[in-house]
Amino acid sequence: MRIVLPPSETKQPGGEAGSSLDWAGLVLPELSNVRRDIADDLIEVSSQESSGLKALGLGAKGVEWLGANLEIESSPVMPAIMRYTGVLFDALDYSSLDQSARSRADATVWLFSALFGSLRATDKIPRYRLSFDSKLPGESLKSRWQPFAGDIWSEQFTIDLRSEGYRLLAPLPEGAGVYVKVVKDLSGAAAAGHANKGAKGRFVRDLVSSGVDISSAQELVSWARGAGWEMAGSETPGEVLLSAD
Repeated sequence: MRIVLPPSETKQPGGEAGSSLDWAGLVLPELSNVRRDIADDLIEVSSQESSGLKALGLGAKGVEWLGANLEIESSPVMPAIMRYTGVLFDALDYSSLDQSARSRADATVWLFSALFGSLRATDKIPRYRLSFDSKLPGESLKSRWQPFAGDIWSEQFTIDLRSEGYRLLAPLPEGAGVYVKVVKDLSGAAAAGHANKGAKGRFVRDLVSSGVDISSAQELVSWARGAGWEMAGSETPGEVLLSAD
């Protein structure tokens, strides 16, 4: 079982003293070339303030992120699950999990970044800024990541909680797992809005705390209902609906 989360735009500063990015130490080293190419282009675009802010969709207050991008290779790192912040990660509250739940999170929780692609919870990364819709020189981020989707999502059943923008960068191949769409209620007519991220964080916390090992969409729905969540199949193949209420 693999649980995939989106990254967040906000990120915890700092990192482990004396550390720096180890490209070879990241999961799926076969992605190293595309990761490095994206990093090189990100550093290049971040070296010019005006065009860099525009490319990354940032206002004038985003200058600090350009500086962070210029130091991707040298700035200190920390585990990805601790680097990302915000509503989802606050609700997951990784640091407060007991040891067994934290070990399961380390083993099963992955993230998907526009810069690094797939990351394990424990992969150590620097602070940076790059979104799924950022504009780098050359090919789009979608064109760079989509060819690797089959390799990235092979072997393990994947519970995909990514937002749509990140999901489209490297979609789950048919049969590789299930996309969890968070909705206001199980009619599916209304998006969950602001409650979406908090629900995802709580849902993942329950998953890793339970010790369950999911291998199909049907098993996921059955477990979720037993754990007090409202979940149902969807008319869209490869998708299930999760109520945020």
